[in-house]
Amino acid sequence: MGIAAGYLLIFFVLAAALAYVVFMSDSAIGHLDFTSNRIVANRVIDIIKSKHLENGSFYDLGSARGIFAVRIAKRLPKLSVYGIDDSRFRIFCSNISAKFFKNLQFKEQDIFTVDVSGADVVYLYLPKELMPALQTKLQKELKPGSLVISNSVSFDSWIPGETIAVNKNKTDFKKLFVYKLA
Repeated sequence: MGIAAGYLLIFFVLAAALAYVVFMSDSAIGHLDFTSNRIVANRVIDIIKSKHLENGSFYDLGSARGIFAVRIAKRLPKLSVYGIDDSRFRIFCSNISAKFFKNLQFKEQDIFTVDVSGADVVYLYLPKELMPALQTKLQKELKPGSLVISNSVSFDSWIPGETIAVNKNKTDFKKLFVYKLA
């Protein structure tokens, strides 16, 4: 039993090390990793509930490792949650988590080519330089009344309906910019 447990431990350590190396390689070739924490997830859930969109559809554009989408799907089981990322490795890893949730799907696709016309809520935590092109895409595809929630970066020509400070006690606190499309 002791030897078998030792081999099992070695297997898991090697598997974790391999996953880490692949993940870091994925990041090194240009796939961004902007992760939203649990506090941000709680604020986004509060926004969704306050707008009565718990039965709608939620798109996390640039979902990276999928942790944020998992948090949303877990807390809002009637919400259809879609994580979109262009990294095959990240989507593979994310799909392992998705197997535990009926309301969660991950898709390997570029955020500029995915159809978001069915989204009630779109969440973004992306670099500023992507925002102008995303604004054009979202304005064209989203239905009136859809929400766009951006973490830390605002759109230049949209005025947010709400700006929510997250974790104000930290010096690097984030802001959520909430936009409702007309």
